Amino acid sequence: MSFDEFRKSWRQQLRSNSRNPALIAFNQQSDEFKFCVLTLANREKPGSFRLQEVGLNFETFDEARRALIIAAMNKMVRWGRLGPRAFSDADRYLSE
Repeated sequence: MSFDEFRKSWRQQLRSNSRNPALIAFNQQSDEFKFCVLTLANREKPGSFRLQEVGLNFETFDEARRALIIAAMNKMVRWGRLGPRAFSDADRYLSE
């Protein structure tokens, strides 16, 4: 049994979907967040997702597309750690 086969069987036998962190995180997010995730995933593999799929739950996608979703969410998490603090609305004013 390959490592990927072992990992898949372990997940299916010992861990229910209700304890899957990627499924929970994706499904709890807004459609705007899902749009960003699917757009980022489409940059990796163009044509993988359609606009009509924004808002669908994680479990409706096949395994290959779920892997793209996870990779995109991981990129977004990394950006969150690299990004600046929240911006003030007053930052729109520039000095003359």
